[in-house]
Amino acid sequence: METGKFPFGQAVRFGWQKIKENFWPLVAVTLIWIVVNAVFNSSAAKFEKSMPVVYFAIKLCASFISMLITLGMIRIGLKVYAGEKFEIAEMFYCRGEQFLNYIVATILYLLAVLAGLILLIVPGIILIIRMGLYGYLIVDKKMGIIDSLKESMRLTKGNALNLFLFWFVLLGVLILGFLAIIVGLLVAIPVTLLAYVFVYRYLEGKNKSVESSPQVP
Repeated sequence: METGKFPFGQAVRFGWQKIKENFWPLVAVTLIWIVVNAVFNSSAAKFEKSMPVVYFAIKLCASFISMLITLGMIRIGLKVYAGEKFEIAEMFYCRGEQFLNYIVATILYLLAVLAGLILLIVPGIILIIRMGLYGYLIVDKKMGIIDSLKESMRLTKGNALNLFLFWFVLLGVLILGFLAIIVGLLVAIPVTLLAYVFVYRYLEGKNKSVESSPQVP
């Protein structure tokens, strides 16, 4: 599994370094993401018991908006990694075909994970890890539905345990952000996003045997 060679600390340091370089734009993006989710959740809660149909409609709309923002966050993360400038409005922009691919791929991903969890739980966890890069591939490589899921499996081959452990590292970062008077989440969330982008590029470069991960002091 090459646990010792996996860039756990390097990825987090990269995320921290990049947020220092793009502090206010990344904090603004994170704050908007939190507010949008809070507004939809609070709006839906008002109708949960009195008007179930309205509640379901709001939750469905919230799911689509959340997926749209997820793609935008991935796009912004990839731009920050590449040292490119980005606009905050990009978190709400996505080509129709790309968005549709992501929606269908997400449904297939969730069905596969559900099947794995029903089987013996462990296969479901493995699928969550192995197929979890499909969104990055749809945004970065403009891949289709099945190709993005298959390529994610290829990129993560031999690193399931490393990625599982890395999730705990990122969870630790988020917990520290929460403990920092909650406001720390505005920093912790983009740090984890950029750290995962770093890992995506690391796995991509490792599999291509061409690119190498950047050196972070």
